[in-house]
Amino acid sequence: MNGKHGDMRTKNPGFKALLLTIPATLLVISGCWNPFSPNTETGGTNQYHNPVDSAYKALENLEYAYVSMDIGHYLDCFRDDFEFHLLEVDWDDYDGDGIIDEYWGLDLEEAFHEAMFNNLFAIELTLSGTSQSPWTGDSTGQSLQLTRTFDLKVYTDEAQSQGFRASGDALFICRQDSTGEWYIWQWWDQSET
Repeated sequence: MNGKHGDMRTKNPGFKALLLTIPATLLVISGCWNPFSPNTETGGTNQYHNPVDSAYKALENLEYAYVSMDIGHYLDCFRDDFEFHLLEVDWDDYDGDGIIDEYWGLDLEEAFHEAMFNNLFAIELTLSGTSQSPWTGDSTGQSLQLTRTFDLKVYTDEAQSQGFRASGDALFICRQDSTGEWYIWQWWDQSET
């Protein structure tokens, strides 16, 4: 994935922060990728879990939504109380309120990913790992923590020869909503910078 945009294997600014480093011009590029006919090589044929009756299924749906670049299914992985926790090196004022953000909520998560999905040619995301245990931050014992290693590639050209790559670890805290479906409540970037 070398090209005019660089090789992100040498610098890993964090999973989500990477997405913010994509050049601003990318947001105005109109691509030829058709979201109604996704490239099956990047996962367009995946079947989403419904119902999401296990925490790991929420993560698999997240992975499917990324490779399908499907904002609706992506947002289904979260609820209004979602938090994405950044590495300290990535803390910044993302919402323009003059306060440095250590994490952001669903509104910014949606805005960032809607722009990304609409302006890239393809995305590959692989989440690896099977660990699952009760999260110690929840005294009720109802939330589960799932640590995953991720490998993310985003392509800025139709030939999928240029783009960005990030890899590292992430901690997902999942819990059930009022209907009993599992969702991603918190997402902690644990990448090394």
